[in-house]
Amino acid sequence: MTAAVGIPRVVVYGDYAPFPTPAAAATLATVRSFLTDGRDIQVVSPRPSAAHDDADVGDPRGAAKLARLVGGAELVARFDPGILGRARGAGAGAARVALGLAVRRARSATIHLSPLTAPPEPRWVRSILGPAARVVVARADDADRLRAAGLDGARLSLADEPWWLPPPAEGRSADGSGAGAPAAGEPWSVEPGASRPAIEAAVRGRAAAHRTHEAANPVAASFPLHMLTPLSPAPAGSSKALFRLVKRAVHRLVAWEIVPIVEQINHLQRAAIESVDRQAEACAGGSAQPPAADTHS
Repeated sequence: MTAAVGIPRVVVYGDYAPFPTPAAAATLATVRSFLTDGRDIQVVSPRPSAAHDDADVGDPRGAAKLARLVGGAELVARFDPGILGRARGAGAGAARVALGLAVRRARSATIHLSPLTAPPEPRWVRSILGPAARVVVARADDADRLRAAGLDGARLSLADEPWWLPPPAEGRSADGSGAGAPAAGEPWSVEPGASRPAIEAAVRGRAAAHRTHEAANPVAASFPLHMLTPLSPAPAGSSKALFRLVKRAVHRLVAWEIVPIVEQINHLQRAAIESVDRQAEACAGGSAQPPAADTHS
């Protein structure tokens, strides 16, 4: 994806919609905040999703791909802390080396880590986290372990919220009140031998609860728009040298007219995503009945 001239480019890496995980919601919130600031965003996820691209940084080719995409941009990434542990095999080591290159190629990098699951190896801490301007960890003892492994403590900070925690049980709200949408396997509340009107009322109520839940889900709300691949000019390549030269010449001749249209359509897509997400947030906020409870989006 080509950044518009003069607009700062940001690569955001992490789980993404349509996966309903806290990490995907955190990535989406990061993307929305950058869009509000008018930044040019490229989202990269570890697995195929609604993101612009995918790259598994545990694989050498995926980490190298991220390094290519990051060049000169700001990087905001949520990494699995397993990448800091002992590398088992040449492939794992090559992936870590390529990931360190990706962080170094960024104009500036902010890396978020979920709780450490293994002792961090000093070599990988220095290679992957050392070039980052800021490293956000889950717990204070994680910060201590990274300092002991050689990371500059001035770059460390603690996460404001536990974005790595598993989502609440489906069918229950974040406070456990059970106010969310019914789970797929949740038993029906209709008594055996109930009348037809009672059964129809239960079906309508269950369907309405599912619709309300999906409408207020900030991860799912803009999913159809995220699935649209950003527009870009047609490639000028060809297997035949003459055709390739002709395509490149035509591409240069019409670029002054085509490129502004492409950028405008991509800006329109981003504005539509931001509008839908804000509406979903408003719906989620309006559905919280208890005044003292925090809204969970």
